[in-house]
Amino acid sequence: MPGLRPLAVIAILLAAMFALKSVSLADSAVALMNTQGGDEPQVLAPRAEAVDQPAAAPPAATPAPAFEAEPDEFNVTRSQFQLCELVENRRVELDMREDELDTREALLEVAERRIEARIARMEALETSLETLLGTLETERERRVGEIVSVYAQLEPENAAAIMSRMDEDTLVLLAESLQRDQARRYAAILAEMDPGFAAELTLRLRSRANPPETQTEVEARLAGRDS
Repeated sequence: MPGLRPLAVIAILLAAMFALKSVSLADSAVALMNTQGGDEPQVLAPRAEAVDQPAAAPPAATPAPAFEAEPDEFNVTRSQFQLCELVENRRVELDMREDELDTREALLEVAERRIEARIARMEALETSLETLLGTLETERERRVGEIVSVYAQLEPENAAAIMSRMDEDTLVLLAESLQRDQARRYAAILAEMDPGFAAELTLRLRSRANPPETQTEVEARLAGRDS
């Protein structure tokens, strides 16, 4: 064993030298860290906290912010799309009804103008007819007045004989005019007539004095006036 002692001594010396070298390197590293710590403090602190604290689990169920709160006009739901489509269809329907009402209103205005024009023409025609009827009535009264004047100048018996042969409408018209315009002369003529004929003529004149009760009587009297 005496031969092994120098080797042991060499090993011990090498270990001591290695230990000293390690201590020297450690001191150099500490000095370097202290030198850099004045400029950027606690650079390695987060790494220590990461080592000391357990890592937090990532929130797997949290949705992406881009799809959360801000609705896009192109990213609507199905119900919203159906509602928009319903509103649009309703708007189109209302526009069509409005156009239809406008068309009807325009047609009614045209029809109203035509009716007003026709009423104006009818009123003008009515005025013309009234004027014509007034002229005819005046002419008829003038002619009847001339006939009355002629019969008033005749002898009563001659006038009675002629009137007894007249048709009913002419007789009633002439007798009515004589009774209104020449009452005394008509009484003298009536006295010369046959009593039965005079009585019948008087009844006819009285019936004409009463207002007509039927349309036939009205038409008959109008026909007698026009004859």
